[in-house]
Amino acid sequence: MLSIVPRQYFLGFIPLAAGAELITVFGVVNKASGIYGLLSIFTGHPITAAQLVLNIVSLLLLPVFLYALHNVRRQNALPVVAFSYIYFVDMLANLAFTIYFSVTWFRVFEVPGAPEAGKDTSSSLDTASERGLSITIIVLVLLFKVYFCFALFGYARMLVRKAGLRADNGEGKFTKQLQFIMLAIAPSFWRRGGRRAGKGRMVNTLEEGIEMY
Repeated sequence: MLSIVPRQYFLGFIPLAAGAELITVFGVVNKASGIYGLLSIFTGHPITAAQLVLNIVSLLLLPVFLYALHNVRRQNALPVVAFSYIYFVDMLANLAFTIYFSVTWFRVFEVPGAPEAGKDTSSSLDTASERGLSITIIVLVLLFKVYFCFALFGYARMLVRKAGLRADNGEGKFTKQLQFIMLAIAPSFWRRGGRRAGKGRMVNTLEEGIEMY
């Protein structure tokens, strides 16, 4: 899974830093759209409880995305790592909401039963075609969201390696604990050289211990 994380380029030709900024800008716009969702309450437009929760969460996360955009542009490693995890959780929540809304939509527009004999089946074929197109679009959107998440983690990894951050070299009590928690997850992913670097560091540590004796 980690092999599909971009290393230098977003979508194969855009610098990863620019791609991460673009993803964050899209996220800011997406979260800001929650304002219009809440305004629909005052205009009398029907809104479900799930839509209301989604709009409220979007507005609560808007300051987080704005702060993340500042740090993505400034290339601050640790805040970008934290934002990558937040984006991952937000992506999972959005996936759940998307699947829920899609299933609900298909149930509402479902045509019960098969067409009667002798009747024109063109309307049924049109409905099936529309459903197929809708499913294709939904799948593509979900795949892009997953790729955006991988791209953010790739950019965060690049900044971590550039800054020389590890799980055990944080500064400050809170920052040190936060850095340890975030970088201790899949440590071979964050380190330069992956598992080989980890084994090399272990060998160096053992050699230093032997020399002390």
